[in-house]
Amino acid sequence: MNRLKQLIHDRYEALMFAKSPEAGRKAARELVQIVLGDEALSMPLEDALRECCRKLRPSKDPREQARFEAEFVEMGLWPDGSQPLLPDVNGGEPRRVNFS
Repeated sequence: MNRLKQLIHDRYEALMFAKSPEAGRKAARELVQIVLGDEALSMPLEDALRECCRKLRPSKDPREQARFEAEFVEMGLWPDGSQPLLPDVNGGEPRRVNFS
């Protein structure tokens, strides 16, 4: 594994297994900086996470891509003290997700 892939892998792991919202956002910022470079500095974190997801996990199916992006954003922006809402990509109402 080359150095860039290892950096991406390490930041992705830190994002997935973050123990707090602050740790998740820190890992998310670091990951988008690695993947998008200086372009990430001028973007809101949510937009940068979506773009990062499109580069790391592209899908030809728009519904699947929307789900991937929603999950990716959720990992990087999970809120303090409340359960997050994920959009239902099948057109239904957003649903509460319990990550514990």
